Amino acid sequence: MKLKALTAMGLTVAMCAGALAGCGGGSAATSGGETQYELTVSGIGGSLNWLPIYVAQQEGYFDEAGLSISEQLFTNGPVQMESLSADGWDIGCTGIGGVFAGVLGYDAVVLGASNTDDGTQVVFTRNDSDIVAAGTGNNSYSDEIYGSADTWKGKSVLCNTGSVTQYVFVKTLEGFGLTQSDVEFIAMDPATAYSAFVAGEGDACVLTGAGGTFRMMTEPDKYTAVSSGPLVDSGLMCHFVANKNSYADPEKYEAMKVFMKEYFRAMDWIKENPDQAVEYCMAMNDENGSSMDEETTKMYVEADTYFTLDEAVAMMENKAEGSDVSEMEKNMEDVLEFFIQCGNYEEGDLEKFQGHTDSKLLTEVLAESESAAQ
Repeated sequence: MKLKALTAMGLTVAMCAGALAGCGGGSAATSGGETQYELTVSGIGGSLNWLPIYVAQQEGYFDEAGLSISEQLFTNGPVQMESLSADGWDIGCTGIGGVFAGVLGYDAVVLGASNTDDGTQVVFTRNDSDIVAAGTGNNSYSDEIYGSADTWKGKSVLCNTGSVTQYVFVKTLEGFGLTQSDVEFIAMDPATAYSAFVAGEGDACVLTGAGGTFRMMTEPDKYTAVSSGPLVDSGLMCHFVANKNSYADPEKYEAMKVFMKEYFRAMDWIKENPDQAVEYCMAMNDENGSSMDEETTKMYVEADTYFTLDEAVAMMENKAEGSDVSEMEKNMEDVLEFFIQCGNYEEGDLEKFQGHTDSKLLTEVLAESESAAQ
């Protein structure tokens, strides 16, 4: 495997560099007649939406484009967004939790979507459950979801509260004409829910991530995946989020366009080279301290879908059915409404969230890519 030296600096250096750049420091310079760009990029360590950045580094895409990036890696989206208070980074890759924290807390700008983010969110029961015995075909979201309204009523379910896993589970119940009040909801984080369920607690559990989800999938003789994010059409995605100050800087804006072009190039490479992509993902996670074996990594890489540049622009330009906002915005607003109902956000946050999506940059990247291909 070709592993070039990463361009990431130490955390302290990256934070200082990001803060200086965000406060008006130069992000582009001319060397040998070619423009050189700099960006501080944030993300979640080991995540599927960080993998294209890792690939672009290893394949030399950023170097070819004259872009130098400094990394800032975090454990979750809300923590990632907190550093925007000090202009800690220019552009970031994050899940829906990070999007809401960034927009509502720091006026961040949503630039588009990179990939689906619901492939590892799965509802499990034991094989001897009457939910499995009821078979499929009774849910309005998907004929592949197991159970019936009668078999789900009164079941004890282990699930993280106020999370995307809860969102997927509630939509599963909606497909049977039920609400969360029809079951016994037991709040647990995914890791705890996995351990408790394996130990015999609960009638069902809702998991996410590469850990418990895939470990449970390797034991089909014991457990059945009865529903999932894709089956309930959750619409959950990972997104690109920009620091509003960096986005308003003309030089950084151009650097973001270069970053986006190479990011989507890397996503295309991943689709065309699945075996090598798994190798890169394993190496990335080794470096992140979250090692996975090859079988698990393969399931992880295949769990979600990367968008093409055309697809990403289309979902920002096309209006959602019966709505005056784009398909991407409607998906995000549906999830935010759910979180407001759960008490994670306040009434009025939906209105505050609106107007923070801008398709201009990604549309320009697409137009320039098409022009260069002609």
